[in-house]
Amino acid sequence: MKHHVLCVTLISTVLLIAGCTPTCKGDSCSRPQATKDRMVIWWPPQMRVEPGPSGERADYQTISLER
Repeated sequence: MKHHVLCVTLISTVLLIAGCTPTCKGDSCSRPQATKDRMVIWWPPQMRVEPGPSGERADYQTISLER
């Protein structure tokens, strides 16, 4: 019985650590973040108007904030 509890605890710990590890997949790594000098506007699909170089529509726009 003690062996069973140890295995369950070990597996739970591994799953918990794997779930907390930050992973970067797809576009989420390369998307810009807003700063004090620029604002990022995220457009919903129905509001995207200008196709990108590959024909896709950009889902965000970066605006420079002038002081």
